[in-house]
Amino acid sequence: MKKISSFGLGVALALGTAGGAAIVAAPAIAKEKAPTYKLTKEVQAALAEAQKLQQAGDLNGAAVKANEGVAAAKSGDDKFVAGQIMYGVAQARKDQAGLEQGTRLMLDSGKAPADLKRQLMQNLAVFAVQKKDYPGALKQFQALNTAYPNDPDITVSLAEMYQANKMTPQAVQTLQQAIDAKKATGQPVPESWYQRMLAVAYDAKRADLAVPASMSLISAYPSASNWRDSLIIFRDSARLDEQANLDLMRLMRAAGALKGESDYYEYANLAYLKGFPGEAQAVINEGIAARQLNPGKPTFAELSRLSSAKVAADKASLPKLSTQAKAGANGKLALATGDAYLGYGEYAKAAELYQVALAKGGIDANTANTRLGIAQGRAGNKAAADAALAKVTGEPRASLAKYWQAWLGKGA
Repeated sequence: MKKISSFGLGVALALGTAGGAAIVAAPAIAKEKAPTYKLTKEVQAALAEAQKLQQAGDLNGAAVKANEGVAAAKSGDDKFVAGQIMYGVAQARKDQAGLEQGTRLMLDSGKAPADLKRQLMQNLAVFAVQKKDYPGALKQFQALNTAYPNDPDITVSLAEMYQANKMTPQAVQTLQQAIDAKKATGQPVPESWYQRMLAVAYDAKRADLAVPASMSLISAYPSASNWRDSLIIFRDSARLDEQANLDLMRLMRAAGALKGESDYYEYANLAYLKGFPGEAQAVINEGIAARQLNPGKPTFAELSRLSSAKVAADKASLPKLSTQAKAGANGKLALATGDAYLGYGEYAKAAELYQVALAKGGIDANTANTRLGIAQGRAGNKAAADAALAKVTGEPRASLAKYWQAWLGKGA
């Protein structure tokens, strides 16, 4: 799947805007409109000299005087103004350490106005990220999130810091909190937030986190590419058997998520090997129509020849098999015949036989309920489909059933 880099979101947000002032590699500090600070004489004299030297172009001399003012600062007013002057000089000198020290002085002084305090906190978080001090950055973003709990962008940055510190569950949980907070504002949630949450869970090989994350993604942004990413991630982590994989590929087909000759061939070949030539041929034809398969390639041409040769006789046998299945001692023939009808797109007949199979027993109920839900959903009976899928238990089929329910919930 297309993934966002580990810090693509978090740092972009941290280096974004705060308090209306852009924060870049050397974050700018907004000037106070009407400062009213009372300074001790020693501090005032040193800082005044620092400003004069800076204006004259003597940046090294200005730094010396700014440091003198900082060293002499005792009161909150002293520290805040000394921090401002130090920051200004450091910015002119491109002195990262001085920028950080000035920022910290202003913040720790207790005199920073409310509209500046947030920017100062964000600056400290940015400095930590720039130094790759991820534990320190985590602390800074935790403090920011505590101070501004309703800001989804800060919450996303906090999630990135959890991930940088290899705290995957916290990262996923915090990204979900950011999504919920954004929803609460009535604003659209960026698709990248959902994709990042899924990427974090997948990279950590946490299927227990990846499945709900992918559900969130496809519920909010049910594009074909998101469906494909979500289902492939699920398949990779769930180790599906061939029957479950067939039902997953049926969902990929329903969601328009098959892509490339590998997807189409895998699906068609699996359907053919499991005894569904009609389904195999339909998938091949769709792949050719979508220009995803080259009918001239020997592999595809041979599979098409084999499956098409069996369609007529296979389809003609179904009415008799259906009658036998309904009279059978168990549900095995009913399940198999229902599968065949499902492959031909005769969903009402398939659903009827799955119900017979479940009533007679002797079959895997989870497989039957999955396919009953598929058939009913494809036939347009979504309420019944949802009820059937809700009966599926045990992994990985229970999660697979939830994906089908998610597809049904999107008006498929």
